[in-house]
Amino acid sequence: MEQHLYFGPPDRLLFLKKGQKEDAFACSLIIEPSHILTAAHCVTGKTPDGLKVRLGESYVNHESKLYPLIEKHVASVTIHPEYYPGNFYNDIAILTFESAVDFAENYQHYFKTIDYGHIAPVCIPERRQEFASSRCLLAGWGIACAYMADCENQLQRTRLGHNFKLHQGFICAGSKRGKDFCKYDGGGPLVCEAQDGSFPLTGLVSWGIGCVQDDVPRVYTKVSEFYDWIQHNTIY
Repeated sequence: MEQHLYFGPPDRLLFLKKGQKEDAFACSLIIEPSHILTAAHCVTGKTPDGLKVRLGESYVNHESKLYPLIEKHVASVTIHPEYYPGNFYNDIAILTFESAVDFAENYQHYFKTIDYGHIAPVCIPERRQEFASSRCLLAGWGIACAYMADCENQLQRTRLGHNFKLHQGFICAGSKRGKDFCKYDGGGPLVCEAQDGSFPLTGLVSWGIGCVQDDVPRVYTKVSEFYDWIQHNTIY
């Protein structure tokens, strides 16, 4: 598995609604020059001609940008056929660009003196690869990946109740107050350290109890569970 992720947290890709006012409403991560992954709930009911994607965004509410951005128009939206909005099962989608991102051109144009660019793809994990207790990054913050049983037990102590069962298509990671996903972060990337030291895309922000509650793990789409579906929908 080739490792593309550069040092530091992966940059966000923001979805923008086209129109007189472009509103940012979700995040995603690029996995190939023509494809990005996000949560299905972010793009349900939306059409390609109403979307574009901004690559390399770091500060949503600031006019000044640390690095140049790339904006791409969307050719197609592929939502997992078994996505269910009632419980967020199979909360994953693939967006295909109208034209591919030229990573080599991006590196050469903006980073002539160093060997990486600020816009780069991240690899996906192997089929059903596990990351329990791994060191993870979410939007630059370090958090720990939780065991499924521990996560389920903690969520049962919330308003979800004791009968709640965590679907196999989810993964959990602990939260720290003020260091968690919230506005604009739906579909955003959770990357966790694998045994070989790489940081593949482990989860996509899906849902949680509140926005920043202590001791309540957040729930992410488990990317490794959808390895075959991703391959099928990104290989021409």
